Amino acid sequence: MNKWLKYTHAHVPLSPAIGPAAANPRRSFPTPAKFPRRPNLTVLSEAIPLFYIGQNRHGFWVARDAEARNGGLFLRKESALRFAREKSKPGGCATMFLTEPVDLGIENQGSRFVEPITAFMEAAARRAPAVVAIFGVIATEWRKLVAEISHAFAGQRRNREAIEQELFHGKYRLSSKDDDDLPVP
Repeated sequence: MNKWLKYTHAHVPLSPAIGPAAANPRRSFPTPAKFPRRPNLTVLSEAIPLFYIGQNRHGFWVARDAEARNGGLFLRKESALRFAREKSKPGGCATMFLTEPVDLGIENQGSRFVEPITAFMEAAARRAPAVVAIFGVIATEWRKLVAEISHAFAGQRRNREAIEQELFHGKYRLSSKDDDDLPVP
């Protein structure tokens, strides 16, 4: 028999077979992990360890064994496969690729960089509506300020033109920066 039995199924129906409480009763997870049941004995022997490989909702790769003893989050698919091979030494393992997003549901034994990135992505997604609203308010207030400044400059221009017309009868233009050096009529 081949050292690495690779079992893949194009559309594996997901069912809540193993929840996070069964995997680790000391740690609670916000969403239950959804993994399919292990294939029956005619497809895969109980002696061969089975690892599920799939992506979570953020696009990171999840590798977890069917018994929920080992699992991790990874940036790359190859890293998830390497993790499965390492944890199932010396005899190898079967891998089942899942098409729907899954959550690890147990403590991460994989890349230590993925959890902070995921936490940042979730925080940004939660705060995105608030950030968009803040930028909307800022943009509205900025437009109001620009309109007030434009209106003030337009008023100043009209006043200056009126002064030029009254004092100089349209023959001269004021070019002074302040009104102290204007000629007195």
